[in-house]
Amino acid sequence: MSGSKAGRRLVFVGGGHAHLYSLKRAADLVGQGAEVVLVAPQRYHYYSGMGPGFLSRIYRPEQVRVDVRSLAVSRGCTFVEDRVVSVDPGARLLLLESGRALPYDAVSFNTGSRVPAERIPGAAEEATPVKPVENLDRVRERVLDSGRGRPCRVLVLGGGPAGVEVAANLWRLGRTEGVPAEVTVCEAAPRLLPGLPPRAGELARRSLEGRGIAVRTGLAAAGLEAGVASFEGGDSFAYDVAVLTVGIVPHELYRDSGLPTGADGGLLVDEFLRSPQYPEVFGGGDCVCFSPRELPRVGVYAVRQGPVLFRNLRACLGAGAAVPFRPQRRFLLILNLADGTGLAVWGRWAARGRWAFRWKDYLDRSFMGRFQVSGELSGPEEEAP
Repeated sequence: MSGSKAGRRLVFVGGGHAHLYSLKRAADLVGQGAEVVLVAPQRYHYYSGMGPGFLSRIYRPEQVRVDVRSLAVSRGCTFVEDRVVSVDPGARLLLLESGRALPYDAVSFNTGSRVPAERIPGAAEEATPVKPVENLDRVRERVLDSGRGRPCRVLVLGGGPAGVEVAANLWRLGRTEGVPAEVTVCEAAPRLLPGLPPRAGELARRSLEGRGIAVRTGLAAAGLEAGVASFEGGDSFAYDVAVLTVGIVPHELYRDSGLPTGADGGLLVDEFLRSPQYPEVFGGGDCVCFSPRELPRVGVYAVRQGPVLFRNLRACLGAGAAVPFRPQRRFLLILNLADGTGLAVWGRWAARGRWAFRWKDYLDRSFMGRFQVSGELSGPEEEAP
């Protein structure tokens, strides 16, 4: 693209992993003459990679969140604390939860994902989903409140990476706070970590069971009601606290917007992270469906999409050429097992050790350190018409 595009409004919807790179460099976009707006439901973005450690307080709250308001304002952006509830791509208009309408010339979405509680009857009322990440603080408070004087029975529904990490960190929470917790993990598949190599699932099981955490596989939840979870086949468990980690899906925003979407309702984007029908619409992270090939919803892709989104948004505003996103076929995944060890997975290889947690901790702290803003900042907030 070429030619001057000064004076156009670029809106970032959500301050997630895929947008942090652009927000840090938003002064370049403002320097092109663009009005840059960030719309986010709250001041802070919590980093999911450190969420389980936040639950057990391996990390303090300020270590696992980015002050996206201050980050954006410090770069000359306008911050709007609100939530986008509808998109009219034909009119280039965002409808906000407050009832306001926000026009855009270009927009990028990074709204993350949610846990589909509706898949299990009663789960929406009875269980706390692990998304958004700050929900884990609610889980922490409930465990501490419920566990005074007797063991707190905690049921973790889902034995994928999030379920394993949450269960492990619940164990740590109980030990460090002196609150006895009886933790049970239930997974519908025949083994833990069904999407990872069998050895990873076996290492995870050994780690959890070695600390007294009950692992039940091949159990599909049928419903939750009044502190009792029922399962297909007739089993049931009583619980004081239930945590939901049964996968993630994009928010309904895109399916209801008229924008092209993938099969699961994620915003459909091409290799340039751009809507194939609306070239002024971009997106990254868990909320998109990458049309060249299906990608797992893991943080590494969102982070690596960041620089590509930035360059392509600059191109949309008239500076430089768009570049494609080329996702790697394999990526390193490390789970925090909360006992000083991590579970590392690369392709079909898996190993557990203290070195793995140290490596994960270094990577996570380094990533977060790149986007921290010190001090309170004043600037344009809630001013975009």
